Amino acid sequence: MYKILIIILFAMFPIVYANGVFQNCSLYNINTDLGMVFFDPDPPLFGVPIKFNYSISGLKPTTTSTSLFFAFFAENANVPFDAHIMQVKSNLTELHLSDIHVHTPLITSAYSIMVALIDDSVGYINCVIFPRLFH
Repeated sequence: MYKILIIILFAMFPIVYANGVFQNCSLYNINTDLGMVFFDPDPPLFGVPIKFNYSISGLKPTTTSTSLFFAFFAENANVPFDAHIMQVKSNLTELHLSDIHVHTPLITSAYSIMVALIDDSVGYINCVIFPRLFH
């Protein structure tokens, strides 16, 4: 009986982290190392915020403005149709953020989510893309 209850709970409350299918950002001519990014729900649901966890270490300390960038791209697009920028502390060698809520845009059937760490003086420090294609 307990096995059935556990199966039902997993079926009712699925949490799938997005670290399975990802790409670097070379498609956008951005060549960086990948950090660790997890989010749920996956796939994102219209009207429900996405909860991101972001972690990177081995950063070179900077003294300029640093931001975490979340962008949503339509299929084959070079410009995001929705983006969110969050200022983060500068001059760090590692960054660990959890439970960052980003509101979902009106998502098309094929889109990508980009998560990037950007510094004003360095440019892109870290970038990863999660393609989400549902036809």
